[in-house]
Amino acid sequence: MMWTNIPLEYATERFISGGTPSTSNPSFWGGEIPWITGADFNDDGVSLGRRFISKDALINTATNLVPKGSVLLVTRTGVGKIAIATQDTAISQDITGIIQKSGFDAQFILYAIRSSNGNLISAQRGATIKGVTRDVVKKLPIPFIAISEQRRIVEILDEADRLRRLRHEADAKATRILPALFLKMFGDPATNPKGWAEKPLREAIAIVDAGWSATNEARLRQKHEFGVLKVSAVTSGRFLAEEHKAVIDIPETRTLVRPRRGDLLFSRANTRELVAASCIVDADHPNLFLSDKLWRLTPRDGIASTLFLKELFWNDGIRDRFRVASSGSSGSMLNISQEAMLRTVVPMPPYELQMKFEAIAWRLIEITNQARNTASKIDSIWETLMQRAFSGQLTAKWREAHSKELLAGMEQQARLLNLPLPKEMELAP
Repeated sequence: MMWTNIPLEYATERFISGGTPSTSNPSFWGGEIPWITGADFNDDGVSLGRRFISKDALINTATNLVPKGSVLLVTRTGVGKIAIATQDTAISQDITGIIQKSGFDAQFILYAIRSSNGNLISAQRGATIKGVTRDVVKKLPIPFIAISEQRRIVEILDEADRLRRLRHEADAKATRILPALFLKMFGDPATNPKGWAEKPLREAIAIVDAGWSATNEARLRQKHEFGVLKVSAVTSGRFLAEEHKAVIDIPETRTLVRPRRGDLLFSRANTRELVAASCIVDADHPNLFLSDKLWRLTPRDGIASTLFLKELFWNDGIRDRFRVASSGSSGSMLNISQEAMLRTVVPMPPYELQMKFEAIAWRLIEITNQARNTASKIDSIWETLMQRAFSGQLTAKWREAHSKELLAGMEQQARLLNLPLPKEMELAP
């Protein structure tokens, strides 16, 4: 059974706009009122406490206070991010505050908006700063159901979301194990406290295979097509095979550098933060190949191992050495040449110790990949729950058992909203 939807404006007591107090007026800042922008939102909600404003700013500027328990929706610069205000909070123009009417649960409204996030994303407008208008927000669909059923749905989704977040927190902790092990075994390579011999990378790297700048299409490859890898396939520190573009025409004489399990990939061109990013390929990918901004580095046997080099390259001190050796201004893409990379001097511990690290690292990678697969399945279940929650399927049996109570609640809601009770909302199973 599909529910009847009503526009969000019928479930809202008041929409609140925001603004930014002038930084040139010191009396506006340093008070006790938290003030947030779209940049303060994350997967866990919103971070308060980064900036505070005074009561003077609240009175004399366009910012406004959103009461605790209301919905905070980013409608400009990060459209679609959403949270519940955990305390009275002042907002910037990036955010719309939504105070729900009696008969509507704020967390239910949050989940309903999140389930139709595509409506917001597709409605964005603006050449430089993208956003959505208040009219778009007002028309977002909200299921018209009794508040007791809203709370039942919230209870189920909250528990599922809690389990999903625990899984992702565990994954995040797992990704920190390998860097910690690296530092324990080898010390910080920037300061080299263990006194390892320092050598230019040309003594540790036997082969540098460069990719090819292929004409591509802005889509993923089909089953029998090739895909050229983007630098984003490498920049997270983990190989992301889905970060590619389809390539149709490849000359027969063209030699492709195809990623294989155990390959060390290196980004020669990127932003200042991400130049020299690297990753290890954890499976063969015969239908993908490297772009001209990516290299495959083959270590010299008996001198260096791939996983040692990968962790070495992510060390901040070593990355700084690569940045210094790169060309390009600080505000643009940096590029490091093969020669500049190969002459970069780094600590080189004994090969036997590197191989011990390599063996442990591969076991950790396999465990982490299994955990990621589990997380992906949990995310799929979460998406399915969201779809079922807002199609009426999630609580169908519960609704049948509480039909009289729910119908009475909906009739009361309809009167409060000055709306007729829709016939299709009769709570038959």
